[in-house]
Amino acid sequence: MTAIGFIGTGVMGRSMAGHLLTAGHAVHVFNRTRAKAQPLVERGAVWHDAPGGVAATADVVITMVGMPADVEEVYLGGTAAVPKGHGIIDRTRPGAILIDMTTSSPALAARIAAAAAARGLVALDAPVTGGDVGARNAALVIMVGGDAEAFARVQPILALMGKSATHLGPAGAGQRCKLANQVAVAIGMVAWCEALAHAQAGGLDPVVVQRVIAGGRPAAWPRAPGGLIDPRSCGRISSRHIHRHRAPPDRGGIPCPGGRPGRPHRACKGDRHGVAESRFSAGGGVVGGGCLRGFFHGRLAGRGCEL
Repeated sequence: MTAIGFIGTGVMGRSMAGHLLTAGHAVHVFNRTRAKAQPLVERGAVWHDAPGGVAATADVVITMVGMPADVEEVYLGGTAAVPKGHGIIDRTRPGAILIDMTTSSPALAARIAAAAAARGLVALDAPVTGGDVGARNAALVIMVGGDAEAFARVQPILALMGKSATHLGPAGAGQRCKLANQVAVAIGMVAWCEALAHAQAGGLDPVVVQRVIAGGRPAAWPRAPGGLIDPRSCGRISSRHIHRHRAPPDRGGIPCPGGRPGRPHRACKGDRHGVAESRFSAGGGVVGGGCLRGFFHGRLAGRGCEL
């Protein structure tokens, strides 16, 4: 079986690495918080104290970290946490394949691929959609950019974590597809929020309205325990993903009027989850993620939100 390094064993990564263990692979792990990797270690994964230690032992290295800055740090090093010369690319043995499954940026994916190639490595960008449920159920949709031959070699490994893995083109293509996905989802969520606000303003029950509009197929729409879309995702998508999509043209960005609302916004009063990191503006309305959550719980009044 393949020796696989897995860096980032949080909500998504822990389940993904678990599937690799179940399949019989030797899995080497690192996470900034060791306790989050402990369940994997108890199942047989080998703990390492740094990303470079994981990379030095593996034929395939997978990363699932938080933000683009984290991706850059673990791959390229040069920080206090990962000193220069101790990143994944510097420590991985020639011939290995690197797979970043974090939602990052096309430009960073291309930089990492170029740096990897200079050392005889291949780096793929393979972001996913499906969330923590998809990770637990090995039902992720995986979007891959990079060398086609390397993709073919790791396809059996990707199949252990997802229901589909599609090669979309050269380095950065996977991230480009993921960003397109996130823009579509975010804009769709905003449309739902405005539609349901309109319905409630007219005296209708927004829960019933959503069921009617969904045409009896609620599984086709983003949902929350109360039966409505989860506005927390709006804030995360806008602040983490649309902003990346709207990079300057010289860095691969394109005009994105629909994504323009992803701008910093003060947190709304009562936003206990800190999700109002952004604001959405469609049809002249400004809707903060935390305000939307308040709306769906019938507590919009007095929150200082314009809807």
